[in-house]
Amino acid sequence: MPSQDLEGVWTVLATTPPASGIEVAPTGNAVAAGEVLVGVDHLSRRHLLIPLLPGEAARTDTKGRGVHLARLSHGSTVYLTVLCLLPELHHVFTQFCRELMETVAGATSPAKETAAAIDRWRVLFSDADRRGLANDEVLIGLLGELLVVERLLGLGAPADLRFWGGPFNDIHDLRSASHAIEVKATSVREGRIVSISSVDQLQEPAGADLLLVHIRLDSDPGGFNLPDLVGRNLDAGADRDQIDRRLGELRIVASDLAPYAGRRFTVADSRVYDVTSYAFPRLLRSSFSGGDIPSGTLRISYSIDLTNEPPNPLQQAEIDLALTALATEAASEMDP
Repeated sequence: MPSQDLEGVWTVLATTPPASGIEVAPTGNAVAAGEVLVGVDHLSRRHLLIPLLPGEAARTDTKGRGVHLARLSHGSTVYLTVLCLLPELHHVFTQFCRELMETVAGATSPAKETAAAIDRWRVLFSDADRRGLANDEVLIGLLGELLVVERLLGLGAPADLRFWGGPFNDIHDLRSASHAIEVKATSVREGRIVSISSVDQLQEPAGADLLLVHIRLDSDPGGFNLPDLVGRNLDAGADRDQIDRRLGELRIVASDLAPYAGRRFTVADSRVYDVTSYAFPRLLRSSFSGGDIPSGTLRISYSIDLTNEPPNPLQQAEIDLALTALATEAASEMDP
């Protein structure tokens, strides 16, 4: 099974992880004891399962932070499972499993070959772990912002991306003089629960309006990934140095996006809200007596529920008008 097929099977299994135990799928590869399987457990961790003969010895190793080697019973068969604990290692783990399946095919002792392969790859797993690849929350958030940036570039927003401040921890992700947009992307499949990181995040800037874009992404082996979206934004006119700079702020190395290639998504739902509209839930400094947060309060974060209506999302014509206004204004603000 090619590495991209392994990735696809894991992604599909992860869309409906089991409540307990492990969900498995065949790889089409076999050893003496039976077929090699891939699996996803109830914690959405990825497995490659090598079947063992009755009484077959197999070394285990559960000391590593990113990859473990353990015995696992499924059905009537005992397996030696190679288990990936960290999503940021998925790309390296997929390549490892592809090589491992070739190695164990026809091996006298698949368990021994698996342990040896773990030893050979241990440094690569450790290197990938130390690189601090972006976690799912950072990646999903970035993908959401890139989707909106791509749209704005198509409407004439400037290539220097001066309007995109999200990676720099600006209060609002996208901004021109009189327009602001906050982007909230999620992979949670149920409801529209949005986390708000500060009391100022849903406060419209002085003299400006503020929209909230809510995007839900579903895992999809046929969808887009981070390298795709970066390429699409470059094709739309974005300056490469400015893209690289923003990725760097998120500790993502723009010249090496391969580790993110296997994490593919489609847009399952996208809505845009005017945060000043009727019944939109938000906390502001003016929500508190005295017009500000209580003295001694260091930070306020909260969640809002946009599952039901009201609040009502904007219609497509209103969205187009708002995005065009921000793109046009951002372009007019460029230095002469």
